[in-house]
Amino acid sequence: MNSPNFSLQEDLQVLGELLHNAAAATQLGSYLQRIQTAPSRDQLNKWLEQVTGYLQALNDFKLLDGEQTILLRELVTRAHMRSPLR
Repeated sequence: MNSPNFSLQEDLQVLGELLHNAAAATQLGSYLQRIQTAPSRDQLNKWLEQVTGYLQALNDFKLLDGEQTILLRELVTRAHMRSPLR
């Protein structure tokens, strides 16, 4: 699942299947899109920090299990790999 060949659309579909909370899926989808299309390295770093914090908050509130956490981090990595700024 860590190949950069997956598109944002494919990742959003996986995200929707992975999370049972629609609001969390929408928020994480927004982060994935922002990471992929960040206009500057500073913005890219900002979005990466924010999504990391968001995932940590979901973990802290026990809204994710271990497997979901791993898969979500892989989706973030793929979005980062699609960014021309990486």
